[in-house]
Amino acid sequence: MNNENDKSQLVNDYAIENFKNGLNCAESVYDALIRAGVLDVAKETVAMCTGFGGGIGLYGETCGALSAAVMANSAVYGRKDPWRVDSEVRGAEVSQKYYRRYNNLVQAFKEANGFTSCRDICAPFDDWHGKNRRVHCLKLIGATAQLAYQYLQIPQEEAFEMPYREKMGAPIPK
Repeated sequence: MNNENDKSQLVNDYAIENFKNGLNCAESVYDALIRAGVLDVAKETVAMCTGFGGGIGLYGETCGALSAAVMANSAVYGRKDPWRVDSEVRGAEVSQKYYRRYNNLVQAFKEANGFTSCRDICAPFDDWHGKNRRVHCLKLIGATAQLAYQYLQIPQEEAFEMPYREKMGAPIPK
């Protein structure tokens, strides 16, 4: 197994271990990336993930694991100081370049899981606290940690050229 596969498996395993040990879905993914040495940020930044569990405070919206994957990629590839970008292009720059990585990441998650909302992902399970839902989420959390890792491997300039997939606000560019 090469180093890429080793790291991918490691983030999967750490994410699953984290969830089994009481971290929420978002914390599990984000912390796994830190523990595997993939995300070089202060360990305390895991705190940003706490509110995203259960689709943001059990509200059922965007899956916390997906939110953490986006946050991890943003920590590495997000605009470090958007105020340094000229105000004439600041707003357009983010959609013309930066959002492409996240748009594709979300689409890949949706293709793998059918939905992006916690509510829809967990709808087949009658008992939120039941074993079947937890096992389903364990697998999803591990796979999402791997997806986050995969997107962290995409160089910024390459991500800036990724085509938009599903997109709101304007027609999808060809």
